[in-house]
Amino acid sequence: MLYIGNFSYNDDTDSKDNYCLMPCVVEADDADAAMEKFAAHLHEVRKSSDLLDGAHEIYLDSLTELEAAPSDPVICQWQKIVPAMDGLCSITSALPVVDEGDEFASAYTWGDEDNEHEHVDDLEELDEDELAEQEPFLLFE
Repeated sequence: MLYIGNFSYNDDTDSKDNYCLMPCVVEADDADAAMEKFAAHLHEVRKSSDLLDGAHEIYLDSLTELEAAPSDPVICQWQKIVPAMDGLCSITSALPVVDEGDEFASAYTWGDEDNEHEHVDDLEELDEDELAEQEPFLLFE
């Protein structure tokens, strides 16, 4: 399976409000294996380059699973960045125009009580409280 993880973070080295978006793709047997590969890769990037120097909390905005590379284009994530009380806020939808019954793609959420991913059939818009409670995918010291 192909997994597309859409990650985001605020660059703490920039004094202005900002929001960095970072899609990442990997082939893996399942979502758990994909998440492990993403985490290992982001740790390696942090260690071997300056790309993530300002990233202290990296969030997983969406995880999309594809059975194979699609022959037609697929919008894997739609994201809108809007002003919020404390900086910027992201509104995200994974697979926003995939019809029900399409079996080639699935979307997952992240950050439930057990820090496990959960398959989502019907994507629901998160309210402001749920957005504020989102846990980071990775924390860097």
